[in-house]
Amino acid sequence: KGHSEGLEQGIKDGIEQGIEQGIEQGIEQGIEQGTLLTLLSLVRDGLLSPEEAAKRVSYSVDDFMVLLAKEE
Repeated sequence: KGHSEGLEQGIKDGIEQGIEQGIEQGIEQGIEQGTLLTLLSLVRDGLLSPEEAAKRVSYSVDDFMVLLAKEE
């Protein structure tokens, strides 16, 4: 009986930890996506150069310009 209770608790703890990690990753991805969309908007509006925007998200200028073209 002790073994099965320990196993059940281990599974429960693993599921909870997985959910927490999933939420944290989702938040991080949302922040990154929001930052990228903001920078794309600033470049489109002429308020920020593509070079500076690319630098802020650690992208090459070419990669940033590809994203900019996709968003238009």
